[in-house]
Amino acid sequence: MIMRIKERIFVLIFLIIFLSSSNVSTFEVFAQNNDSPKTVPRTVLVELFIQEGCLTCPTAEFCLEDLAWEYSTTKFILVQEHLWGDGYDTAETNARYNWYVGDSKKGTPDVFINGLTKRLQGLSCDCVEGNYECYKDAIDEELARPSLLELTASKTPYPDPLPQGAREEENVLNIIIEGTVKNISDISLKDLAVCGMVGKEGDESGLYNYIQDIFPFQNMPTLLPGAAFSFKFVPEILLAPESEIDDEKEILHLVIFIQNLETKEILQALYIE
Repeated sequence: MIMRIKERIFVLIFLIIFLSSSNVSTFEVFAQNNDSPKTVPRTVLVELFIQEGCLTCPTAEFCLEDLAWEYSTTKFILVQEHLWGDGYDTAETNARYNWYVGDSKKGTPDVFINGLTKRLQGLSCDCVEGNYECYKDAIDEELARPSLLELTASKTPYPDPLPQGAREEENVLNIIIEGTVKNISDISLKDLAVCGMVGKEGDESGLYNYIQDIFPFQNMPTLLPGAAFSFKFVPEILLAPESEIDDEKEILHLVIFIQNLETKEILQALYIE
């Protein structure tokens, strides 16, 4: 009788320990499966529209170029888009400015921080320090916002067919850009498109990452939470001939970004090394 009681007590203790262990394991598995949305830092894209001969543009150029050196390209990407036949403008840069501004007031310098999220036309004050702080505050405000998207992309060089008029002995080099956009938020995202730019770097102020080519928008379907969209771009701009690559490599800046076509807000950007 005593032995049976001891056996029952032993079995009871064993069951209590077993159930307690099972409950802990079940809780841990549940906690692991209950993933919170992934956090991805936001990269801010700043578009500075300028024109040669603009008297106030050099101040905006100096401040934003200084900030571009202060921040890394994982936080802040500066592109300079010339306008109105100044010798550095393109049909794409003029069209993009018109798309932003429409019938509203036009003039340079004109700064768009993450698209139409924030527009700063002209200068905030006469002193350089005041404009520097104004731009910096606006950039920091955008950096503090979490990103809804994860954007990845890479470039691959490849020989492209020779363009019309090119010398036959030149093997013209071009690149292909491929990547993925993923919705890491818990809401559906619509009216989005992928776009990109290619810029060159000059020696003078105002020619820091000045845009040469803007890719056509690639419209994206509504992205459900966790859904992804793949894209591919082949820039129209041609790089230096292969015969010149070893002697003097051309510095190009490649930027990909996601923009809402209705609000014209840029949700995420990526500088491709």
